[in-house]
Amino acid sequence: MIHDPIIEEIRKIRHEIEAECGNDADKYFQHIQEIQKKHKHLVRRQPKPRLQMKIPKLEDMTAPA
Repeated sequence: MIHDPIIEEIRKIRHEIEAECGNDADKYFQHIQEIQKKHKHLVRRQPKPRLQMKIPKLEDMTAPA
């Protein structure tokens, strides 16, 4: 496994926040949502993927030989 100090710091902070929330998943999730609302200008949403399927025209299709 690769040692990444940034990931280690993120995990350390996450564990600290979890401890502050009493290791309660619901409290932790609520805490994260409050932070996101407070700093929504910093939260980047992943754009919804667009379905880009190219449908061939009948005249472009050829029968197998």
